[in-house]
Amino acid sequence: MKKTEQPIGKVGTYAYQTEVYSLDFRGRLTIPTLGDYLLHAATCHAAERGYGYEDMEARNTAWVLSRLAIEISDGIRLSEPIRIMTWVERVERIFTYRCFEITTSAGETLGYARSVWAAIDKTTRRPVSLVETGLSDYLTLRPCPVSLSGKPAAAEQSPDAEAMSYTVKYSDLDINGHLNSIKYMEVMLDLFDIETYRTRSIARFEIAFLAEGRYGMRLDLYRRSLGDARYATAICHEGKAVCRAEVEFR
Repeated sequence: MKKTEQPIGKVGTYAYQTEVYSLDFRGRLTIPTLGDYLLHAATCHAAERGYGYEDMEARNTAWVLSRLAIEISDGIRLSEPIRIMTWVERVERIFTYRCFEITTSAGETLGYARSVWAAIDKTTRRPVSLVETGLSDYLTLRPCPVSLSGKPAAAEQSPDAEAMSYTVKYSDLDINGHLNSIKYMEVMLDLFDIETYRTRSIARFEIAFLAEGRYGMRLDLYRRSLGDARYATAICHEGKAVCRAEVEFR
């Protein structure tokens, strides 16, 4: 990853070159890898403007991803060098909305994403107010056509099959000691067999994080068809959802 613009203004642009070992069996960029790029771009953009990990750590706070929706119009070309532009769309008392545009190196749009973040106090694990943080200085009305659904469907209710189990391991943990956001995406997308990915591509992926996964936690994974190549997935612990997602194939 390299920075392609000076940290001036409200929109940050970052370039990514995917290595062969990060592609799937069809030679395509996976949604979790793209998600990793999006989170990295968000991290860089925030840090350049005084809201990065070290800045938040100094305030005993941390960013927590609450929602992420990705829509891809051309998944084949994602394996080429791409650029990700990111900007802050809205700031509320508890949540801030961040958008992304994914393009080729020549500027042709391949997809968009919209995310929702909260800042939490690291001691109390409670959200902190964003009103007086100065984030609103970076607001921009740049368009982003991706919408967030009201609430992803509950796959654990009437699932297509029995739950698959998963136990949170060392390699799943992020810097805060919790199941990292990308791992949630990976285990949910592993609920689909190889033939699905051989014949279809993901057009839209939306995920909602509801609770923190911790080391040693036993999780139950569910999938439910919603019709028209749409599926709901869920990760539950002791009967309660810690994460839900919806996947739409083309």
